[in-house]
Amino acid sequence: MKKLLQKISNFWQHKGILRSPKSRYRQSLASGFTLIELLVAALIASVMVTIMLTFLVGVLDSDRKETVKSNAQEELQAAISYISDDLQEAIYIYGAEDLAATTGINSQLPHTQTPNTSVCNPTSNTCTPILVFWKRYTFNPDTTGTYSSPTATPTSEILGCMPYGNTTLTDCRTSNINTGRAYGRDNYTYSLVAYYLKNDDPTITGNNVSSWSQTARILRWEIKDGYVAYCSNGLAIGSPNCPATTKQTLRQVATSPYIQIGTSGVFVTDPNNYFIVPSKGFNRPDFLTAGNLATWKKFDDYDLSNTGSGSPFVTLVDFMDDTAYTTTQGGNIVADGMGIPATATAAIKIPIGKNDPITPNTNKDCNDPSVGVGTTDSVNNYTQRVPADFANTDGSNPARLTSFYACVSPKTVTARIFMRGNAIARLTSPATDRTRRIPQAGSITFFPTADVRSFGRSQVGIGKT
Repeated sequence: MKKLLQKISNFWQHKGILRSPKSRYRQSLASGFTLIELLVAALIASVMVTIMLTFLVGVLDSDRKETVKSNAQEELQAAISYISDDLQEAIYIYGAEDLAATTGINSQLPHTQTPNTSVCNPTSNTCTPILVFWKRYTFNPDTTGTYSSPTATPTSEILGCMPYGNTTLTDCRTSNINTGRAYGRDNYTYSLVAYYLKNDDPTITGNNVSSWSQTARILRWEIKDGYVAYCSNGLAIGSPNCPATTKQTLRQVATSPYIQIGTSGVFVTDPNNYFIVPSKGFNRPDFLTAGNLATWKKFDDYDLSNTGSGSPFVTLVDFMDDTAYTTTQGGNIVADGMGIPATATAAIKIPIGKNDPITPNTNKDCNDPSVGVGTTDSVNNYTQRVPADFANTDGSNPARLTSFYACVSPKTVTARIFMRGNAIARLTSPATDRTRRIPQAGSITFFPTADVRSFGRSQVGIGKT
């Protein structure tokens, strides 16, 4: 029995249970971490955390930049598609010489008007007209308007039902559609559209940049004719079943070659009764020849406000590239049809050279369908670049930028549009740091581009002048 107890004691001592506290303390010291070991471990952990955080921040920053580039490309493509669709309704497009001159259509556009407190004005001179064209404007037949006569019953009308007499608006749209709606009536008129490149550099004196990105943006402006009232039932305008509509008050400085109403500086009344009033200052063009369109003149009572019958500027897309033009970008020598000239050494290279100075100012690069708009007859169907001179030596490029330009063929009503955005500027808004946004070889992917060739629906005019 004594030997058995001795064996059990020796077993538990071997397992450490019956060891003395002093011996267990010495063993715990022998198996622990020293201070040096703990510091090294903490250093290694901090390095690993730093590496992981740096990697995570890099991934997030890279993802943000890729998202910005993607958004810039999508918005650019949406804008150029919108302009292309707009041009499909064009019936006449203006060439470079019409937009560079101080007279003619250029002098009638809103950026040359004074006094002018809108975003484009002669004081700051930061807006370049790129695409200016006449197009068909189609009214929605379900548009509701109000008669000018205070005794009209009912007081409002649907455009496609005018006049509907004793029927109701519901009858016109549904049950009485065969007798109420005036089938065969054209629901379109004509409008003048202008697309601008606007330089939003806030350092330019008098520049109205508002709350935009302070880079550059594309603006759209339109002035359109109204919808002349009529009576489908043969009654006279002003009768009980054909209430009186609105007449337009006009003031003009000089008469146009087509409509001659009143005398210089005198307010007159348009002889037409309008169901939908024209834009203030609109004057009907003469589509007999292109020369008449080139000398089109607005009425003097112009309105660029955002209220009433005004014709305001509308921003189509922001964050366009605001890199100032330099000759290293190319585009400053006469086009030779060979594409980008060897002198273009900058990260941005312009594939379209200058217009030929000889009449009719043709452009061989624009003639080439692989680069420009293309033409089958370079003698008669001439093409031109707008603006004619990026350096602004002839006053055709007040914005002094190259992020929006076009090749146009006025006689065939076709255009090839070029756009360039600025994704770097989207990383901060407003983008006040202008020096870091200069395109470099390593950052050119942040300047997305888009181009498209668009064809108008028809053409007018029998000659250039």
